[in-house]
Amino acid sequence: MHLKINKEEIKGKTGAFFSSRSWKNTLVFFSFILLASGFWALQYIHQIFEFEVPMRVYYVHIPIEVVLSDQLPQEISLHVQDKGSAYLNYLTKRKKQSLSITIDLRDISSSKTSYVISQAVLRALVGEKLFSTTQLKSFSPDKIEFDYSPLAKKELPITISGTISPAFGYLFSDSVRMIPNRVLAYGDTNILDTLQEIQTVPLNYSISNKNWTVSAGLRAPEGVRLMVDRVELSASIEEYTEKVFELPVVCYNIPTNCKVHFFPSTVELGVKVGLSKYSQLSQSGFEIAVNYNDLKLKNTANCSIALTRKPLGLEKYRIAPEVIEFLIEQKVIDDNSRFDRGNR
Repeated sequence: MHLKINKEEIKGKTGAFFSSRSWKNTLVFFSFILLASGFWALQYIHQIFEFEVPMRVYYVHIPIEVVLSDQLPQEISLHVQDKGSAYLNYLTKRKKQSLSITIDLRDISSSKTSYVISQAVLRALVGEKLFSTTQLKSFSPDKIEFDYSPLAKKELPITISGTISPAFGYLFSDSVRMIPNRVLAYGDTNILDTLQEIQTVPLNYSISNKNWTVSAGLRAPEGVRLMVDRVELSASIEEYTEKVFELPVVCYNIPTNCKVHFFPSTVELGVKVGLSKYSQLSQSGFEIAVNYNDLKLKNTANCSIALTRKPLGLEKYRIAPEVIEFLIEQKVIDDNSRFDRGNR
């Protein structure tokens, strides 16, 4: 079914309506309503009356070493007097969450157990946020009083959780630096007694920047507060090369009537070192040694060797070979020598 729309007919009826007396009367009626509303609004915003204004309360600098026993009020109800225009402005401020006061609690003393924000202090804070034309009649609560108790404290070292490593082809120029490296923790004594360290959040970095810096958060166990919640980590890296030394194998605690032979008697030590420290490394800073008392207990003629002295902070190196043979020569009374291989 199709409806045919007669545009000329609709146009004619519309024109007749707007030129009719009914339309004119309706227009006059709504004009009077609009005018009356305007007069009423004008009278309202200039009229003085009393009304309630809720004001948000924020607390800052609460000392970390105390725990509050009471719930602090989050809002103060103000009874004020002013014009209607001021009331509308206060409503706008409240919607924008800009009608508030901030109370600084840094003066709380850990040697006491209660704190009072007096009526005079609150009145001064509230008065700063009111219009000059507003008269403050009263407010509730008219003072804020609460109890608190001090927390135990313990200084703990900070450790890195996760891995921080240089990118391929690089070495740390020195150790990873952390500022601060210790932190004061506050909490119940029973909880603090179980803590030996505070860890960072899990980290996983492969450093390619030669001068690397990052800020890392700290993880505090439940019920524990930290004086700082972040640390600054930094490190320097540089390209490395390998420096090779031929080191003799040294044996300690050999009895006077014995002699130990190693095969081979020297081993190769390859050290990965940053380019800036290459010239600083010398053979005198390294030693590979074994203990005779360990050798004589062995059932084989082989022993593993390890680096027993090295410069502080040096971690990347290789030893070739890592296992060598040994022979213990023992002198007898008739001055004839016999050879013991291993423990034989």
